[in-house]
Amino acid sequence: MTTHGTFAFFIERIEVGAELRVEGWAFHDRHGPCHFDMVIDNGNRPPAIHVQREIGRRDVALARGTPMAERSGFVVVAALPPDTSAVVLRLTAGGEQEVIPLMLRTGLSSRSWEVGCERGPAAVEHRFLTERGLRYAAALPTPLTRACAALGLFASAPRDVAPLAAPVSIVVPVYGGKQFLTPLVHALIETVEPRHRIVFVDDGNPDRSVTAFLVALGVSLDHVTVVAKPRNEGYLKAVIDGVETATRLNPDGHVVLLNTDVEVPAGWLERLVGAIERSPSIASTTPFTNAGTICGFPAMPEDNAPFLDAPVGEIDAAFAAMAGLPPVEAPTGVGFCMALNRRALREIGFFDEVAFGRGYGEEVDWCRRAMRRGFTNVIVPNLYVHHRHGGSFPSAEKAALIEAAGAVIRERYPEFDAEVQDFIRADPLRPARAAAALRILSARDLPGRPRTVLLFDHPGTGGAATFRTKEIARLQAQGQTVLLVRPTVQPVLGMPEGALDVELLHREAAFRFPVNDLADLAALVAALPLAEVVVSSLVGYADMGKVMAFIRELRQGGNAGREVPLRLLHHDYFSVCPSLNLIDAEDRFCGVPALERCRTCAPANVHVRWRDGSAAGTAIGAADVDVAGHRRAWQDLFDLADRHVVFSRSALAVLRRAFTLRDDRVRIIPHLADHATVAPLPLPVPGLVARVAVVGGINVAKGARILEDMVRLAEAHRLPIHFELFGNIDRLLTSAHFHDNGCYEPEQLSRLLAERGCHAVFLPSIWPETHCYVLDEVIGLGLPVGAFDIGAPAERLRCWSNGFVVAPVTPEAALSALLRVVGGVGGAARC
Repeated sequence: MTTHGTFAFFIERIEVGAELRVEGWAFHDRHGPCHFDMVIDNGNRPPAIHVQREIGRRDVALARGTPMAERSGFVVVAALPPDTSAVVLRLTAGGEQEVIPLMLRTGLSSRSWEVGCERGPAAVEHRFLTERGLRYAAALPTPLTRACAALGLFASAPRDVAPLAAPVSIVVPVYGGKQFLTPLVHALIETVEPRHRIVFVDDGNPDRSVTAFLVALGVSLDHVTVVAKPRNEGYLKAVIDGVETATRLNPDGHVVLLNTDVEVPAGWLERLVGAIERSPSIASTTPFTNAGTICGFPAMPEDNAPFLDAPVGEIDAAFAAMAGLPPVEAPTGVGFCMALNRRALREIGFFDEVAFGRGYGEEVDWCRRAMRRGFTNVIVPNLYVHHRHGGSFPSAEKAALIEAAGAVIRERYPEFDAEVQDFIRADPLRPARAAAALRILSARDLPGRPRTVLLFDHPGTGGAATFRTKEIARLQAQGQTVLLVRPTVQPVLGMPEGALDVELLHREAAFRFPVNDLADLAALVAALPLAEVVVSSLVGYADMGKVMAFIRELRQGGNAGREVPLRLLHHDYFSVCPSLNLIDAEDRFCGVPALERCRTCAPANVHVRWRDGSAAGTAIGAADVDVAGHRRAWQDLFDLADRHVVFSRSALAVLRRAFTLRDDRVRIIPHLADHATVAPLPLPVPGLVARVAVVGGINVAKGARILEDMVRLAEAHRLPIHFELFGNIDRLLTSAHFHDNGCYEPEQLSRLLAERGCHAVFLPSIWPETHCYVLDEVIGLGLPVGAFDIGAPAERLRCWSNGFVVAPVTPEAALSALLRVVGGVGGAARC
């Protein structure tokens, strides 16, 4: 951390991927936060740039000892043309300027960037491991990250699939999997024109009824040929024999390899092979499937059950509607259903039986050989095929074959594993998967199809985020899908004003649209059958008024003329005042005073948050703080709500100081801390010094200033008390009476308190918390637990034998109460 002239700055991270991302902090010692610009090569700006500035950096302000650094954090994201050789960052503030040499390219590779700034990281980070990763990231147009564009992929009417120009050959090795054979044969007869050849390879099946069935097929159908093998020689030899037969029967035809454990939809062959006919440089094509690693749906690379257990035709229809999407380059094809270009077969031959024996890895080897000859392997995004995983090998043999094949692939193609990881990281097919899932879920009239809960929340962490995770799990357990909306925190190129992160969360998979606005959200909502709108928080939204209007319209029938129930969750007091925790300009709980007092307080209150993380003075200006108007907007929403959920009586009492709430619409439902198991601790060993645990993230509202004053009083009066922090605090606090143990996991807390010999716990919060997960984590440990006489913690501590409540809210009162409790004097009230 260094000051350079009148600017102080530090570049903490530089990442090169599909775009350049720079993170750090910078401020001017007189003018405060900086403006940022980027210059590449000969004074040019990048073709696209997005800057997020004035990010809160309390740590920098503390370290440098200046309030100018409070909002010094920044993130700059820019498009980086491939031929760029140098990048500089330009800071400006109050007419002054500082130019920072950021990066210098020392070679032709995208991985040859070096850091050009002394006040920066040791090296440039690279999002991708290989050069090909950048190609994967650019495989689909960036606008498809937006919901509107993704929904626009769908054709207004089903498109006819063009017939193939020439006959192809389909090779199906058969060994076991008898239960799959009849459905596959029926599907092939229905979906494959007789001009195409189907070659079944009977790989020495021990069940001779399979052989009899295949013989009957060959006798009955002119376009079916059966290759009968007297004994089983493994999948690879069966495929080789089948392709040799197919080549003899159809020398110029492309070849399709098909497992018996697949289900194919109508028009599958034309879509799978059509891409090769249109682009002769394609070596192999593979469709989407439920179990096919990099081409998986609804998620990848893991295996999935068929989405919603829907039939193959229904899922495929969603992909088939995206006929306008081009094939997407992939590091390999996947052999369960893969078309092979006859031209590539002629140039490089077929599978390597010597190296791969009975099977596994042979298609990867072939695809990589094709790539070295200038071909590409692609996934066709307009086709979906079920893969049931019937299995040709016992599990032990399969594991051995995979291990042996992997060793060969790594030796021949050392870059392959890294390219697969890059493909997974870039995930160019994510928008297509999300759009298809949305289309499938939008089928309102199908029985058993889940309905969707639209959930608005803030982008942060804390107790409300913990509750959100549990609420989503509860809704999914009821068979519902959740459309989660939050303000976007991480800047993305092309981000609209007031951008929203939108995730479609089904119990089987999650689909994310990261660059959206309310128009995108409206398109998603229009496509989904809504069951309910839930507002958990509106903190951080750029235009809360527009979001509220959007919610009101849904509640009043804006969703295809149907009213949607509205539920409000009251985790904090953002509806009462943008200060969120009701901390006033003097860092005290305001008590919800008359509005005249609010008009005086709000413009000077650094805790007023109109946008997440922004103070009133920097985000909206003093003249724009209208607490009365803010409350009127919330009262209008409150009046429309079908249900208000609060988490304590005290929270409801605070809300009713500012709002009118109908009793029949209010429910008080405390949280359950099921994220932790709490059991009593053994009695702590008595000592000359009482050790008091302070647990959680301690900021002004959580009592950081009170705690600091308690520590200073203990120092000044040499009190036999020592504070143990488990969590974090928003200020530097150095004292012989204070020890910072760092962050903790809830399941570790009891052990940590016992190891530090804690005799009591104190929660110094000065705002009326609506609930308190930390209290649930500590109250059952059996130690004395105290808090100020305010909010839900005090309400509940009165009902515990080991609880105590402190009044007034002062450091002196808290210290006196703690000394009495740990000294064995005084008692705790009981219910």
